[in-house]
Amino acid sequence: MKMDNSFKAVFASMMIISGLAACDNPGPAEKAGKKIDQVTENVSTSVSNAADKAVIKQANKTGQAIDDSTITVKVKSALLTEPGMQLMKITVVTEKGIVTLSGSADSQINIDKAIKLAAAIEGVQSVKSKLAFSK
Repeated sequence: MKMDNSFKAVFASMMIISGLAACDNPGPAEKAGKKIDQVTENVSTSVSNAADKAVIKQANKTGQAIDDSTITVKVKSALLTEPGMQLMKITVVTEKGIVTLSGSADSQINIDKAIKLAAAIEGVQSVKSKLAFSK
């Protein structure tokens, strides 16, 4: 995952500051090392939390696309597993939960069945049919 440049800058600045602060403290090197470790851990946690927020924000943006893709796959699967529907040439497109079926079917009964199957899939808001009857 790419980290935002501001996160990298914050992390680098904190590391430099913690190193300088540790050098100013009198005492054994072990104390200074522990302080560096503690500051590094705090900065890492902050950067990680900020990165998690960025991932969640991006997931929310792409969530609809993922849902639409899932719906499309489920509709296609339902059409392919339904007896008598495998030979029909139906294209499935989903946008914001609205499924559009296009192509041709061998009977009006199968067109109606395809619409009903698509409408039954979880997440489908509505079904638009551009299916044509062809002999």
